[in-house]
Amino acid sequence: MLATAVCTALTWRAAELRDRLTFTHATEIELRAIEEQFRTYTALLRGAAGLFAAEGDSVTLAEFRAYVRRIEFQALYPGYLGIGFTPTLPASEKERFAARAAALGVGNFQVRPATDNPAISPVLFAEPPNPRNQAAIGYDVMSDPVRRDMVERARDTGRPAASARIQLVQEIDADKQAGFLVALPVYAGGGIPPDVAARREKYLGFIFGAFRADDLFGSIVAAEAEEDAAFTIYDGPPGETTLMHRSARVSPAAGRLTREATLDLGGRNWTVQFQQRIAPARASALSEIWLIGGGGLLATALLAFAAFRQGRTQDEVHRLNASLEARVEERTRDLTEAADRLRQASEERTRIEEALRQSQKMEAVGQLTGGLAHDFNNLLAGISGSLELMETRLAQGRSQEIGKYIAVAQGAARRAAALTHRLLAFSRRQTLAPKAIDASRLVEGMLDLIRRTVGPGVEVRHRSVDGLWPALADPSQLENALLNLCINARDAMPEGGRIIIETDNRRIDGAQARAQDMPEGEYLSLCVTDTGTGMTPDVVDRAFDPFFTTKPMGEGTGLGLSMIYGFAKQSGGQVRIASTVGQGTTVCIYLPRHRGEVDEEGDDPAKRPLAPAEAGEAVLIVDDEPSVRMLVADVLGDLGYLALEAADGAEGLRVLQSGTRVDLLVTDVGLPGGMNGRQLADAARVGRPDLRVLFITGFAEAAVLGDGHLEPGMAVLTKPFAVDVLASRIREMIGSRAGPSDGRRVAAR
Repeated sequence: MLATAVCTALTWRAAELRDRLTFTHATEIELRAIEEQFRTYTALLRGAAGLFAAEGDSVTLAEFRAYVRRIEFQALYPGYLGIGFTPTLPASEKERFAARAAALGVGNFQVRPATDNPAISPVLFAEPPNPRNQAAIGYDVMSDPVRRDMVERARDTGRPAASARIQLVQEIDADKQAGFLVALPVYAGGGIPPDVAARREKYLGFIFGAFRADDLFGSIVAAEAEEDAAFTIYDGPPGETTLMHRSARVSPAAGRLTREATLDLGGRNWTVQFQQRIAPARASALSEIWLIGGGGLLATALLAFAAFRQGRTQDEVHRLNASLEARVEERTRDLTEAADRLRQASEERTRIEEALRQSQKMEAVGQLTGGLAHDFNNLLAGISGSLELMETRLAQGRSQEIGKYIAVAQGAARRAAALTHRLLAFSRRQTLAPKAIDASRLVEGMLDLIRRTVGPGVEVRHRSVDGLWPALADPSQLENALLNLCINARDAMPEGGRIIIETDNRRIDGAQARAQDMPEGEYLSLCVTDTGTGMTPDVVDRAFDPFFTTKPMGEGTGLGLSMIYGFAKQSGGQVRIASTVGQGTTVCIYLPRHRGEVDEEGDDPAKRPLAPAEAGEAVLIVDDEPSVRMLVADVLGDLGYLALEAADGAEGLRVLQSGTRVDLLVTDVGLPGGMNGRQLADAARVGRPDLRVLFITGFAEAAVLGDGHLEPGMAVLTKPFAVDVLASRIREMIGSRAGPSDGRRVAAR
């Protein structure tokens, strides 16, 4: 009897726990589905807002309609009734704006209803072009207090704002549902102005999404979840006047579990009430309890009878034990099935979380492409415009004026190269030229440049310890990282302040190494400290994330700190940030101590006079890009070299296997035709072992570097390169060999 009571209680408890877990899991799925869909739909509004922020009031109906078709609006965004644009203008411009709407492709445009408001916001576009959305064209959103509250919140905050429960203008038939709008402000020039006054001044209008509540929530919440938990959504406190949506009535009976949650969506607090539903497949707990209880009582009676007639009923006792084992196996199978269902639910949640992470990745890529497009378009505009003006001035015979245009084009090209180097540094695939450097001397040499860059409103100081350890790093990349940190510090001090650059020796013990995610040992530290606004902990945590930036869209790619992090890790070191809001930030670069001597600075070969070629010296240029071949050939021709050209590896190998004199091979790494530059060099050195090879490449491919070291007589020059640097490198490599590498010398060997 005691065993029966215990088993019955445990079965009852297991059933309760299973129902509670199932109900809680279903409600979490429904809440996350609503939040995720709201984020997805507001992301769609951000994409449309970018179109109007870029084009202003010149976007036509045909262009907006083409955009809506291109994003497959109706197929990919179920539950969305419509998307559109509503400008804001003075009420006095109402009649003139009707003519403007006609010019943009909206015929028979009329603002309604009549109001005394000084400003109006008539719906200009509403897509897709069905009868419901067409009924909203011309409706003045500011004429309704509820809609006006949504518009003003979006305008002043710069964030998506949802309206209270309303009946949409699109409800033109008897099938009416509760609805709501979501507005996203559009500002002139894109981005979000820093304060409310600036936002109101640059405010153009808003992109809106219109939703019918029953259609929306019926499309985004999985039917499987509603089998376990019915839900009702209210706009604010529960009540008939705030009811947005209630789950459809289905066959599962209502359970005793309930839950209430609050969602903050677009500045509105929605209340979600859940009611448990007991699906038929899980409504078997009572029968299991009766089975265990009845079976236990029966077993008790049989055991009593067996005790009375023990000697005569041994076979019957064995049969009873077999029956109990079968029941235990059945119960085990039931528990196993319940565990499988919980595992499947957990896998579904993992899939949803992975989808969310993918969405965040796509948002980051969008931020990267926006920043890169802005920067590269500016640079290309400078290069293209300068070349066009140079062509014009030459045609006009005003060649003395083209110098400034050449300087502009070269400066833009150098900035574009610096941007690609940031990308390579972030991916840790840039070509480094490490040297044993004195960091204190490097900082001293940059102080004038840093002070000119940050401006007179920022004081710059440098502190260094005596006996500073050397470090092995690329000095140009370290200078670039230091300048980037000082620029970031300046941006954090809009009212001016102080930057302190410190170089020090640091010994990192085991505990510090684990805390800072770096090996223990001796390091050179280069720290930049400012007295600026500081960063919150969540910004510090994401500061090195790829493409993360706190600047508005278009004003930064988010690669500055990522580039510094990539350079430090590629150099065997680390970067760490310490910041306090309102007090300032310290960023420290740690580079491993170098045990050798500091490399002495020599003359820059690119600045020495270019030595001409000696008689008969020949250089073979292999590159699939005709413009690069032309550039290198012209440089060689000016210096008196014989320039031989080949468009791919096979053509270049034929020249090298002939008896033609070749003193130096200049080859791109990535060549078409199945043979890259490194393979070409290896094949050529079979017959010409002393052949000098200069690789020119956009980044250091593994095919060139191999195990990280080039063979003797090989060097790498990274694109883009200055012409004088190329000429100096060619002269150095040819001058370092004994004589020409031609077919006659190969035969002599």
